[in-house]
Amino acid sequence: MIEPGINVLVCSRGGGGLLEARMEFVAELWEANIRAQFVPHPDPSLKEQYEYASEHDIKCLLIITEAGLSQTDLVKVRHFELKKDKEVPREEIVKFLTDAISTQFRDHTIWKTMYITSFFFSLLLVEV
Repeated sequence: MIEPGINVLVCSRGGGGLLEARMEFVAELWEANIRAQFVPHPDPSLKEQYEYASEHDIKCLLIITEAGLSQTDLVKVRHFELKKDKEVPREEIVKFLTDAISTQFRDHTIWKTMYITSFFFSLLLVEV
């Protein structure tokens, strides 16, 4: 049973469902007092996860992929109602969601803000 008022559904695309990663994200979000949930199946399709979000009135999805976690360290945040999405560095996800939830995702600047991380800085420092 899903808790009323869930802010975020942690979803996966590919990678065999990434169940452990979805569980880790939910635990991290709970620690930050962000109400989060995941579809309780080992390898749900993205369509099943979208339907689950719709059925439970969850507007915000955190979509993780194997490539995103291992190669770019980016996760996608998608808001159904606002039809907005943004790729956010893994280490900035709690801050992004906290900021977004505090304004009910209505502050349009959060969708434009560039979250700079050490990953991006390291790209800038690579010698040509």
